[in-house]
Amino acid sequence: MKQFKSLAIPDNYEDLLPELKSKTLKWQTVHYSGTKINSSATISYYETPSQNPYGNIILSPGMCTNTNIDPLMKTLTYWALSHRHNVITFDTFLGKFYDTPTVENARKITYKEFVTILESCVDFIEPYSINQQNILIGHSAGATGIIDALNNTVKKGKKTNITSVMLFAPWPGSQWFNSLKKIVYTRCESNNFKTPYGILPITNIFDVHECNHTRYVTLMPKFLADMTSTQFRPDLMNKWDTYITIVAGEKDKKTSLELLQERFSILEKESNHKRFKFIILPNAKHSFLDVYENNRAVISLIQSQRRKSRK
Repeated sequence: MKQFKSLAIPDNYEDLLPELKSKTLKWQTVHYSGTKINSSATISYYETPSQNPYGNIILSPGMCTNTNIDPLMKTLTYWALSHRHNVITFDTFLGKFYDTPTVENARKITYKEFVTILESCVDFIEPYSINQQNILIGHSAGATGIIDALNNTVKKGKKTNITSVMLFAPWPGSQWFNSLKKIVYTRCESNNFKTPYGILPITNIFDVHECNHTRYVTLMPKFLADMTSTQFRPDLMNKWDTYITIVAGEKDKKTSLELLQERFSILEKESNHKRFKFIILPNAKHSFLDVYENNRAVISLIQSQRRKSRK
């Protein structure tokens, strides 16, 4: 593992993280969407051992991963808890792995339901985020879902206590998902594994390392189609009453840099444009951890958000 000394993170932070999380876990709950599907998410609240915390770091991981295995989320969790931040995590059904892929589970994983459970999670944590800085960080599908969830909140005329929103590689493109489907179906065919109704059994190498065998998050192709076709609403994002930073990876092949630049240029025309920022991390891929310098850049971004306040 590369050195994290500039971030004050020890080289063996992954070995130390389980104990740190165990000691700082204040509460954990299974929260339900309340829809007909009534999907669930695990919300966890970790309280930093440091006195006078700066506020909350709220994490929404991407597709087919969760905050227990995702390298970006693990790094942010360790850094935050050891640097005077509380941590709140949203782990939805989109990162819940099963030993056997099933059609029943796949049909429950709709993009609309994903957005609904994220919106419900934001509502649930409101009492724990009053009168302090709250930085919501979403990555990939987790960022896209957060955008639509906060847009729904605006449509309902509701306010949140979120101060800043950092969106890492939101709006992944349909071209990447078409490639993903081809890869998954080819793997299934080579393993003589039938995919009824075109379900997509997706694995994650970090989950395989964690549990020592292969498990699956099972999606229907429609989930990908619905997420990639979600409507861009700069008028609603303008009303979040938060700072918004869109973070792009220069070498990201899953999210189009050109699309992010184009949408930010439109967002800049809104009345709250001074609150919005667009950043490209040099050489970064979709994970944002492939190049060491980006670890420092990500932490610096969070620190810059911490200094912001509502005006």
